[in-house]
Amino acid sequence: MSFPFLKIAALILLLSNIPNFSNIQKIDSLISKLGSLELNEKIETYKEIITFYTRFDPQKSLLFAEEALAISKKNNYKKGEADILYLMGVSSHALSEFKNSLKYYEESYKIRKEIKDSVGIGECLNRIGLIYNVKGDFAKALDYAIQAIRILENQNDKKALGRAYNYLGIAYYVAKDVDKAEQISLDALFFNKTVNDDLILAISHEHLAIIYIKKRNFEKAIEHVNSTIELRSKNLDSLGLAGSYENMALIYRIQNNYSEALKYYDKSLQLKEKLNSQRGLASTLAGIGVTYQKMGNYSKSIELLKRSIEIRKRLGDMRGMVSSLEQISEAYETINDNKNALKYIKLAQTYNDSLLNEQKNRAIAELQEEFQNERKEKEILLLQKENTIQKQFGNFLILLSALLIVVVILIFFGYRSKRNMNKFLKKTNKEITEQKEELQKLNDQLKELNATKNKLFSIIAHDLKSPFQGMIGLTEIIDEDFDELTKEEIKNYNVLIRNATNNIYKLLENLLEWTQLQRDLVKLEITKINLRELVNTIIDIQSTNAGNKNIKIANNISSDIFINADKNMILTVLRNLLSNAIKYTPKDGTVEVFSELKEGSTKVCVKDTGIGIPSKLLKNLFTVGEKTSRPGTEGEPSTGLGLVLCKEYIDKHNGEISIESKENLGTTFCFTIPD
Repeated sequence: MSFPFLKIAALILLLSNIPNFSNIQKIDSLISKLGSLELNEKIETYKEIITFYTRFDPQKSLLFAEEALAISKKNNYKKGEADILYLMGVSSHALSEFKNSLKYYEESYKIRKEIKDSVGIGECLNRIGLIYNVKGDFAKALDYAIQAIRILENQNDKKALGRAYNYLGIAYYVAKDVDKAEQISLDALFFNKTVNDDLILAISHEHLAIIYIKKRNFEKAIEHVNSTIELRSKNLDSLGLAGSYENMALIYRIQNNYSEALKYYDKSLQLKEKLNSQRGLASTLAGIGVTYQKMGNYSKSIELLKRSIEIRKRLGDMRGMVSSLEQISEAYETINDNKNALKYIKLAQTYNDSLLNEQKNRAIAELQEEFQNERKEKEILLLQKENTIQKQFGNFLILLSALLIVVVILIFFGYRSKRNMNKFLKKTNKEITEQKEELQKLNDQLKELNATKNKLFSIIAHDLKSPFQGMIGLTEIIDEDFDELTKEEIKNYNVLIRNATNNIYKLLENLLEWTQLQRDLVKLEITKINLRELVNTIIDIQSTNAGNKNIKIANNISSDIFINADKNMILTVLRNLLSNAIKYTPKDGTVEVFSELKEGSTKVCVKDTGIGIPSKLLKNLFTVGEKTSRPGTEGEPSTGLGLVLCKEYIDKHNGEISIESKENLGTTFCFTIPD
């Protein structure tokens, strides 16, 4: 049966449900390997092939099943024989051959009992219950469903148990306990989401869709139907899709959207005709017939309903018969054909009475009560077990808590001990570090003192010895050659002796001051000093030395410049700096003394036009123990101690001393005195 305005849609539908090329390739590959496989693996491969074809070509699946059954019987492989008989029952069920289907299920059940295949037994009981559902024996259907669950709940096969929960839910639905059916079907859906099998999950959604259609909750019904369509399309379940389309059509029909209803009925019809699903075909024809009745096309409605009744009668579909007879009676009543309306309603009542007489209702109620009591007993045992476990767990928690407290206390004291130890180690380490730093400081001081000692011995050994040797030589000459020397020669020797004596005196003076500084015997005596007057005093002292070399000394310091300093120390600094400037400046040179006022200090400089200082000597000029002394431009001797003494005195004033010099371009020494 098809409709012209839906032919194109139907064609597209049929094409979309043909297995895709990759699946066909996979099955073809399995078929080609059958001849080379060992018995167990061969039967498992047959099972995969049969299951694949059951979804869209049940007749072909039976052909493969017969081959597999013959091989199993020939090799006396009982498990394989039972599994194949079970699948033959599923394929026959899909073809609406319920008598054959029941026979195959029962044969499989018998063998599975022999080999003690508990999961297989539970699956057979499930499927047998479905057959009795179709036959209208709801008491038996419910009984088989409950038996299956009792067995499968004790097995480790979630898929088989998931199918059993699905079948129990629909068993309650056909027994007209819709609320109970909803509760069990929701539990089944929740469980089957953990099973990882799309087709089992699709059945859970389908049963809930049927229940919500009955309850007129169309929003939920459509949601579940869409879920079944998605899952079954993905898994090429053509027979399942046909049922999903029919459920969607029923929803639209109840909502009076007849065009959409007919569209989905036609999709369902095309698949069922292709699959030769007679029971499904009868259901769809009845649905279309009722739709035409609602649309006012009563003749078409009655024609389709009669076809549905004929198929259902042939199949022994008692439950379907009641529905179709009631629908056709309503159609006749609408057109005022009361005779036929009465005829068919009486037939419907007759079939309905055989379906649900009082005895059967009582049996169903007893089964429900027995199952519920059994469930309650299990729940009580489970609660008792949980209470025992909780009590044991509570004791365990108390013991664990006590242990944790002990551990925490141990950790606390361990941490406290560790913290105290860390504090002690940190303190000890700090003391060691301080001692190490102190030792390093003492070591540096010792090195410095050692350098001072070496410098002192160097001065005594060389700078002090050399003048005395010269004096001794001169006195020996005078002593030995006195009678032969002229007065002029004696006078010259006397001058030389006097100069040597002055140099020795200066050396001893600097040496004494320096040693006093090293022993911290020199104390600062700060007074306010007129800087220009102090410089003039030094120029007067050095005028003879400067005059001998015709060197001009300029004091360019303003008369109003005052500093706060130790007068004797600054005199020594200026004497040494001015003496060095004269010593290292050639004849006819110039020496200038000037000052600058800085923020917070006064800067004093001595600048000459002398020979300058080599760069390699500059960095060590103020360091004790470094050889930096050299003779002046006229061979004047140098102690090498004067600049060291200058730096010591300036440091005591918290000032700074610096030097700028280039060879043959002169030198400038500067020092600062803080205000």
